[in-house]
Amino acid sequence: MDERLIVGQLRDIAAEAEAIGPYLEGHLLGGKRAKYTKKDGSVSVYPTAPVLQYRAAHGKRKSKRIPADRVARVKRLLEAGKRRRDLLERHRELSAELALDFKKKA
Repeated sequence: MDERLIVGQLRDIAAEAEAIGPYLEGHLLGGKRAKYTKKDGSVSVYPTAPVLQYRAAHGKRKSKRIPADRVARVKRLLEAGKRRRDLLERHRELSAELALDFKKKA
């Protein structure tokens, strides 16, 4: 690939990643249920709030319950995070291709 073309693509990818704005990286776990035993011995089941799992630091994961009225917003932020991650992966690939091109220039 031509060096000028790769550099142009790198700039476009960086600008698009910067334009994404706020994002989250993690997983939203929903559909969970909790059980409790009543005094009469019967077991009751109730749905719980979805849980967002995210990486807080290297090797550390945290989780946070998300209120029902905020689930749609969190899903949009997670989609933005996935898009940003894909863009940065493509940026890494192009950077490696540019850096490791040892052919003699004609």
